[in-house]
Order: sequence, then structure tokens, then C-alpha cells
Amino acid sequence: MKNRYILLTCLSLSVGSAALAQGRRLVDERDQAQGWYLPVHGEVLVDGKRINDYRIELFKDGERLGEVAVKKNGKFELDLDIDNTFMVRIHKDGYQDKLVLLDTSLPADLVTYPDYECFVSLTPVEGNRTVDAFYSDFPSAIVRYNEEMGGFYHSEHYLEHIQNKLAGVAQASF
Repeated sequence: MKNRYILLTCLSLSVGSAALAQGRRLVDERDQAQGWYLPVHGEVLVDGKRINDYRIELFKDGERLGEVAVKKNGKFELDLDIDNTFMVRIHKDGYQDKLVLLDTSLPADLVTYPDYECFVSLTPVEGNRTVDAFYSDFPSAIVRYNEEMGGFYHSEHYLEHIQNKLAGVAQASF
């Protein structure tokens, strides 16, 4: 009896591996499984160079969930539940905070999607520059799924507009 159990386990693992190798989906709809999430891989830059001495706070639906670990190489990773709204706040002393809104909503029939690669550029706080306080609480970028592009992307129009308001320059960097 024990050998049958081992054989069945091995057989089911082989069938599962074969299905994955052929590119078949294990589910046809997201409601057939639990735990769908969006993997986010990010880096924070100052003057085009990766840094590692910054902090990240994660919020879901306006509620603070806590701080996110930053790896020694300066990168961070998040696994964000699908069909939710998250805010990521990036802090570094002497630099303007960046707030990124991530809307993880997907079309109901979509079961495969790419990870989101995130690069955030921090800008120094300048003592004599005044930023319109109205815009300082707005996200620096809004990220959501773009059906035409087949992945998660930030809104270029929004990014350019808010960066112009915050920095007073024509060049936008997220």
C-alpha cells in the first residue's frame, strides 16, 4: 500500500511537470485558485546610481501595513495581492519622498501576466525651492495594468504632469 502512494505521488508530479513544460495553464480563471499576486522588483536611484540606504513603507487601501525590507544590493521586492490598491512610500534623508500608487486590478479572464519592474529616482530637497503643498501628497506615479501593452506600466502623462508640479522642471523621472 505504501508503494502505491509513492507511485501515485510521483505520477501526479510528472503529470503536473509535463503540463507546465507544454505551457498549459493549471487554471482557466483566477477564481479557481487563491493567492494571486503581482511580483514587483524595484530599485531606487540617486543620480542614476543604485542606493541601499533608504526606507520603504507599504500601504493597502490607505492602511499602513509596515516597512518593506531593502536588500543589501539596494533592490526591493513585493508580492502584492491582485485586485487591490497599494501605495509605496520611499524615504531617504535629504531627498524628496516618492509615493507610488499600484493598482493591481486585472481583467477577470487574465491568468498570466508579467512581473512589474520598478525604478524610482530620488531628487534632493533644495532649501530655497518651494513646492506647492497641494501636490506634495499626490503619488509620484500611478501604475496599473495596460491591456494594449500586456503588462503593468506607469502613466507617462500623469508622471510628467506631477513631476512638473513638484520639481518645476520639464524632465520627469519616476
